[in-house]
Amino acid sequence: MLQKTHTTPPFEDLDEEILRLIEPLFERYTCPAGTVIFEQGEPALYLYLLLRGSVTLQYKPYDGPTLNLAQVSSGGVFGWSAVVGNLNYTSGTVAKEAIEAIRMRGTDLRALALRHPEAGRVILDKLAGKVSNRWKDANRQVRDILGQAVPTKKRHHKKGGNGMATANGHSKSDQLKALIERVSAYIEQFHGGSVEFVSLNGNRLTVRLGGACLGCPLLPSTLQGWVAGTVHQFFPEIEVVSAE
Repeated sequence: MLQKTHTTPPFEDLDEEILRLIEPLFERYTCPAGTVIFEQGEPALYLYLLLRGSVTLQYKPYDGPTLNLAQVSSGGVFGWSAVVGNLNYTSGTVAKEAIEAIRMRGTDLRALALRHPEAGRVILDKLAGKVSNRWKDANRQVRDILGQAVPTKKRHHKKGGNGMATANGHSKSDQLKALIERVSAYIEQFHGGSVEFVSLNGNRLTVRLGGACLGCPLLPSTLQGWVAGTVHQFFPEIEVVSAE
């Protein structure tokens, strides 16, 4: 298994000492095409690294039909809810074709990160890099939705009574609140976290991360990548900080 792990993205360039720490956590997993690997709402137990084949990630809104979120192919990662400590998977996964994977329990990986913080950071960064590609896709979806309400081209501003720049009759604060609500919906959908608008003081936007983001080692990446990255698409002058 060590040799296979050594050649499996995203671990192909890890040093052998870290590989020896993580290798005992893995077990082999295979299934034929059409298998429901886990359903949305099931206990989030395993993180999967896909060696061969492909899977479809699905999400079922409470008031709508099931949506196909993304395809994950060889070298990809799914089951991220198990790593960030969610009780349940926030999306389902179906084998699009026969797959071969290795998987580990999220509790085991979190325990390793506590015992070996530096190795844990390296491993989690590698895994997050794989998952972040899907976040980027969702981020584009967020921008498409918001583009209907928040123009991305140069806006004509006027000063409201409170001195806050406005566009299309809405204050910057109102636009940012709406933006944060939509970003929060996507963060919840993808890994069970949340983000809340706290305040806007000049060009300093304060938000509060919650849900699965609390205590997650990837919280800074979520804040800067998801939240600040999306805000800057529309308001490049805004500094995004987390509430204490």
